[in-house]
Amino acid sequence: MTKLITSFALCVFAFSNLFAQNNVQFSATDSWIAYMNVSQLPANGGNYEFGSAWALGDVKSTLDVAANALMLYPNFSTYANGPTDPYWVDQTTLEGNKVMEAITFVEPGASYNNNDLSFSGDVVANTLDNAYTVYFFIKALDPNNGYADALGGSKVFELPASGAFSVSATAAELATGLVIQYGFYVLGVNANPANESALGNVTIGEGTTNTSTNIFEEVENLVSVSPNPVMNRLSINSTSNVVSYDIVNLSGQLILSGKNENIVDVSTLTPGMYLLAAQLEEGKRQIIKFLKE
Repeated sequence: MTKLITSFALCVFAFSNLFAQNNVQFSATDSWIAYMNVSQLPANGGNYEFGSAWALGDVKSTLDVAANALMLYPNFSTYANGPTDPYWVDQTTLEGNKVMEAITFVEPGASYNNNDLSFSGDVVANTLDNAYTVYFFIKALDPNNGYADALGGSKVFELPASGAFSVSATAAELATGLVIQYGFYVLGVNANPANESALGNVTIGEGTTNTSTNIFEEVENLVSVSPNPVMNRLSINSTSNVVSYDIVNLSGQLILSGKNENIVDVSTLTPGMYLLAAQLEEGKRQIIKFLKE
């Protein structure tokens, strides 16, 4: 049965390589840039006001190349630079007065058009206050339509509180002429830098679910799944406590996730090969491939 599964995976891998695919894992050495969209508070109508390119430090995104990490914070620079400016700071409440969409992203260029693309990584730490939300995305901006996202926001997802994330787009969705972007944005009110420690941040690191590097990876046999192939119910068997799991397809898209479960209902999955990433109590992660019949 192991030979059957391996052969099937090899066939899938060989077939997919007939077509170009860019499997991008987060890397701090990529050419990250920043953009800020500014809107009124909902209480003031919520209208969009302006957008412009900003420095990474001004949106409060910090790259650590040595640790291969990106730290995302609420925006503090507008408050710090204009604490007495009523445009940025309510002079009665002394709270921030604008909703900031702080975008940190990569534009990989025209060579990524007409190719499948997946973007993945890990949330390795998260202390961000609940007043702020972080999203990850792939976008395809259309210069002939006011640079609107040709994907209609369908590849924009809220970042999980922890663990792996992944988003994919097809070659057909990334047609010639579209400006491709992948990255993150932090959404929330501009904040007083005196509250930086209390408001926290999110730290992004390199993911472990990229199919191009993990389909044939040899890992410690701490976790197994059965039956394999499976029809309806997949058992997760482990000598260690499995605190959570993610199931992704071979495009890197997150399909199912759960916590503290030993039996997973996979009856609704489309037949095919999948990867189960099990997070163990000791902090280790193991990836197991299985076939859904």
